[in-house]
Amino acid sequence: MDQKENIPQDINPIQISNKINAPIEKVWEALTNPAQMRQWYFDVDKDNLQEGDTFTFYEPGEEKKFLHECLILEMVEPSKFRHTWAYPDYSQGSTTVNWDLESDGEQTEVILTHEGIHHILDGGDAFKQENFVEGWTEILTKMLPAFLD
Repeated sequence: MDQKENIPQDINPIQISNKINAPIEKVWEALTNPAQMRQWYFDVDKDNLQEGDTFTFYEPGEEKKFLHECLILEMVEPSKFRHTWAYPDYSQGSTTVNWDLESDGEQTEVILTHEGIHHILDGGDAFKQENFVEGWTEILTKMLPAFLD
């Protein structure tokens, strides 16, 4: 049986894109520089990110409920940042997040693809596809552009 046949029909990769009014180098720094990430994204536990590194963070707020663990798979400055996305306290599975950047003069097209959500469904209702769509949409269309303005 083809492995794809085992994937629930409603679980396809999430892909969200947004054109941001900032040059590609500035967007790259916001996505990969931990000091900047802490200002708009998540409170990552590293001061420097490199391919092969693992970084962790909790969702914003005081609860500290969802530990996120990410292994950096690929960093191609300033166009591609690819890492795993896992919740080790809730699921044995892991997903992959790809940030692809394309320069358009003083603007940058940011394409986020989150693959493999079906691998973490054992974590419970919090890990449903629609929750990730909502979260990534907020991050890519509101939080990142507001930080870069």
